[in-house]
Amino acid sequence: MSDRVLDIVPLRSVVAVARCGGVHRAAQALHLTQSTVSAHLRRLERTSGAAIVEKTGRGVRFTDHGTRLLRHAQAILEAHDAAIVELASPAPRVLTIAATEHGADLLIPALSAGLRDLPGGWTAQFRFDRSSQVAGAVEHGLADAAIFLAPTAHPDAVGAIALHWYAARDWTPPAEDVPVLLFDEPCVLRAPAVEALHRHHVSHVVAAEAANLAGLYSATRGGLGATLLPEIDATDGLAVVNSLPSPPPIGFAVTIGDRVPAAVRNAVREAAAALTAT
Repeated sequence: MSDRVLDIVPLRSVVAVARCGGVHRAAQALHLTQSTVSAHLRRLERTSGAAIVEKTGRGVRFTDHGTRLLRHAQAILEAHDAAIVELASPAPRVLTIAATEHGADLLIPALSAGLRDLPGGWTAQFRFDRSSQVAGAVEHGLADAAIFLAPTAHPDAVGAIALHWYAARDWTPPAEDVPVLLFDEPCVLRAPAVEALHRHHVSHVVAAEAANLAGLYSATRGGLGATLLPEIDATDGLAVVNSLPSPPPIGFAVTIGDRVPAAVRNAVREAAAALTAT
């Protein structure tokens, strides 16, 4: 049985005979001679061990054995043709991006659009985390590109983003010991927040700490206090607290691995830099 092979070309002739209703019309549809299609049928009959079609007047009909072979032929050709299409299409090239949680709702469409316009079918695969975790992702081989908050003097900074204090819309700061909400250490926003308060002699107390942006949002919207955020964040339900002193802008940095083509590197940097201009 191992030397029996159901070749694609004869199988295509069998399916054409079924679709066209006869050998003559099948030959015309396949741009083959009628004798060639007939030879394909005989070849499959030898391989499968039984007659596939039988004559009925001017036409042919499939035998029970032929009907079973036809079902397999259709499945084989469908799988064959799908494989040809898939293998002939260039595989999309994926750029793994480790990115800060801040401004993700703006960063994702900007980067996706920038990569989509490049030749070669580039797509982005994102991994979001704290900037302190993202900053070393390229160096440690965890991502092709990293986008994160950093000091404005960072060598890979592509721009700066303003920082503001935010709180629930109905929140009013107390006269003393302003409750502030901070990320736990390590955090690039924590030190600027505390320094700005100290510099302006604003007494405060850390009312809550959060490990991620979602937790900080929940605490802030719940009215626990004020938190420092870059202005690119989605601050729905929050209001800027102008009575609290904001620190200088924070840098927005992009680190990209050496293997990334220049066109892709530029697209990532431009998308990130565009957020600093909003």
